[in-house]
Amino acid sequence: MFRLLSKHVSKHSSKSASSRIFHMSSTANNEETVSMKNSVRLSLKNVLKSMSEDQIQRESQQICKAALGCPAISNASNLGLYVHCSRLREVDTSLILNSVLGAPGKRCYVPLVEDKDSNMKLLHIGSLSDLVAAPPFGILEPSRTYADGTPRQSVMEDDVHLDVLLMPGLGFDLQGRRLGRGGGYYDKMLVRLREAAAAAGKPAPLLVALSFSSQLLHEVPVGPFDQIVDLLILPDGIAQCSQRGREAYSASST
Repeated sequence: MFRLLSKHVSKHSSKSASSRIFHMSSTANNEETVSMKNSVRLSLKNVLKSMSEDQIQRESQQICKAALGCPAISNASNLGLYVHCSRLREVDTSLILNSVLGAPGKRCYVPLVEDKDSNMKLLHIGSLSDLVAAPPFGILEPSRTYADGTPRQSVMEDDVHLDVLLMPGLGFDLQGRRLGRGGGYYDKMLVRLREAAAAAGKPAPLLVALSFSSQLLHEVPVGPFDQIVDLLILPDGIAQCSQRGREAYSASST
């Protein structure tokens, strides 16, 4: 149903490079889509397991430097950013976190999983010491309160306008389709962020995904609730996946 291919993506990103890419049929009903998603997830997890630690760190550094070099991201005042989990083989965001935390005029908001019903919030942190390990994977999440006991500022609950949200995932394609791990946490949160922004008369956050080269697919199977990202940052450059992404990237390059 799908196979590994080699393809250049230079026309979509700022540099030329080849990546391993899965190819699959673009016509599928919902049941087939769910089955395809599960099959691709399994394959991608195996691909990620095959990456060496040196490759993970090398590509993570390239991706983070590209993100920090993009003014649409580096000029953001309120930035949502995940903390990577090494067990899940995610792009290491340490370089971005260290750059953003404490920088003048910037506030960083990190995900906190609330329950098993795909609810997640984004809470403000001021330093890495604000993070605590959460089971079962030991993912670092914000504590619910500041050191003085007051609740942390929450993007959704305190009507914070988020400029940019950087997200992980299992697989992506150059049209901005994203394959998550199946929990639906980001898709559900993105709907809430868009609704809140629309109610406030403000633009929704620019959605940015970080991807190893081996996570790039020819086409990601998607369902009706899957959200499209605007920019996809790869080790070899930045893919502009949507009109919003192209406009943000072009404006930041002038």
